[in-house]
Formats: sequence, structure tokens, C-alpha cells
Amino acid sequence: MEFLKYGFYLLVITQLLTGCASNTGRITQEAGKNGVVVSNYNSRQQQENIYFTAAPRRVVAVWQNSVETLLALELKDRIVAAIGVPDADCIKEEYRADYRALPIVSPQNLDCENILMLEPDFILGWSSTFTEKSIKTTDFWHSRGVNTYMAESSCGFKQEKRIEDEYRYILDLGRIFSREERANQIVAQMQQEIARVRAGTRDKPKPRALILEFLGKDIRSYGQNTLAGDILNKVNGELADAEDTISYERLIEINPEVIFLVVSEDYYKDHDFLVDKLTGNDALQGVAAIKNKRVQVVPLYCVYGSATRTIDGIKLLARGLHPELYGEKKAE
Repeated sequence: MEFLKYGFYLLVITQLLTGCASNTGRITQEAGKNGVVVSNYNSRQQQENIYFTAAPRRVVAVWQNSVETLLALELKDRIVAAIGVPDADCIKEEYRADYRALPIVSPQNLDCENILMLEPDFILGWSSTFTEKSIKTTDFWHSRGVNTYMAESSCGFKQEKRIEDEYRYILDLGRIFSREERANQIVAQMQQEIARVRAGTRDKPKPRALILEFLGKDIRSYGQNTLAGDILNKVNGELADAEDTISYERLIEINPEVIFLVVSEDYYKDHDFLVDKLTGNDALQGVAAIKNKRVQVVPLYCVYGSATRTIDGIKLLARGLHPELYGEKKAE
């Protein structure tokens, strides 16, 4: 845990030189004349209003979407700890230098005691962040004057995941930190790319596709209620009807024209063997996507809780379906 040690040494030095910052994003009963109110969930799976009387100044950001969105909104000076990014190379290249310069970066979660030492005024994470087994509940932090926000797309109790959830996440953070213009630009880029793809493929057939992920011995099939499925539909693909867990026999029966293979953080740098597991299977050589070499790797961070990286998910899925739009030759 060298990252953690190094970060805490920097934190102690900084506090000795400047003193501890006071909480500025405290919860109040009213947002106030210049305040901001956003709707979000608590650990009891209930929607509630979160009030900000000022933009947070000491933020603990948990998971890649949280960290990258704050960096994209030019808020590196507000982050006191960035947690859960497996490797700096996962961060978009234009933000890597800023990420590496943060006071604390740790691929592992910090415990509640260490987070309290950081004196945050805002914690940004997933629904799994705010549990007793992780860093305590939203009620725990609210009672201590610390605001929270969980990405809706991470909430397992929400049955449908839509790209609009990612838009709202970015726009809410833009409002909370008074970075509305930049947030609107990020969302507009995604909307414009979808509009461009739809316009360019309006009169063309929709390629039939599957979005798969190896989970141990099983193969997960991403359905209509997933963010990946929603993106695929929006870029004029036809998501094949498949069960949550798909067999090789069913894959052969569906015979998709395109397969998107989602890889999780453990395989971001080493996914070739997963591709070979699919494309090298003798029984699957007749499947159109494999026969025509139309298997596209998709990092999980592009299609799950993707926030600012949603644009990458849009382009990856659109290019896999409609390579001619990106200057690539379409397989016959």
C-alpha cells in the first residue's frame, strides 16, 4: 500500500502548513439563496434532496467515474482522495498527470476512520460505497455534516439503466461545483455523436449484436435494461434477445453479426486470452461475428457507471456496428 502511505504523508505535511479546511458543503434544511439542491438516493434506497450551500472543497471520490468526472470538470484541487482506480493507465490520457498529482490515490478502499481523518465535505461514490461493510451509510455521513452522492447507474435496486442517468450525473456535478458550462459541453459531445451515428445509418439495416462478459464459467449477456444495451440501441444496433446467462448453444442459435466483449478491471491490460476463449472456440467458428472478425473489446468503465467515459462507449459500440462511419472497411 505504498500509494496510501505516500498520500497520508503528503496529507499530514499539507495540514501542518495550511491547517485543516473547514466543511463548506454542509447539509442544511434549505439550500439558501445561492445554494444548490439535487435529488439523489440514500443507503435506504430512498430518494432525498441533498443541499449545498457552497461548492464542496474537500472531496473523497470513489471509483473511476467519480474521479474522472471531477478531473474533467477541472476540479483536481478539490479532491483529497481518489479511490478505486486500478491503475493510472485507466484514466483518460489527458487527465493522467492531474490524477497522479492528487494527494492520495489508492486502488483499494479506505476505511471509515481514514476518511474521517481527511475531513471531507463531500463523498462521491456508488451505492456499494455507502454501506456498513464499506465506508458507512449516507446517514452516518450526513449526521457529521458531510454530503454524499451515489451514481444512480450503480444502484442495483434500479432495474433500468439508461444513458440519461450518466447525463444527469455529469450535469448534477456541474451544478454542485458551478461547472455547468463544462458539464453541458461533455453531455453535448455524447448527444452529438449519437445524433451523427443515427443520421449516418438512418436508411441502413441494424446489425444484430450481443454484448457478452465472461464471469467465471458463465457468460453474461447484457440485456435491454443495461446501459450497454441502451447505448447499442441508440447507435442503431439491434440487441439480440438473450437470457442474462447465455450458453454457447444459444449463442450459435442467435448467430450475431457483431459481438462486444466486456472486460472488467482485472483484464484491462490482458484481455487477449478472453478474446481467444471466444474466437478460438471450434464450435463457434460458424457464428457470423467470429467468422467475419467482428468481435470488439469494451472496457467495463465505458458501459457501466461510465459518466464522462460514456463517449468512449458510444464510439466503441458505434464503430463495431458501423465501421464505415469511422473510416474502416466493413466486413462482408
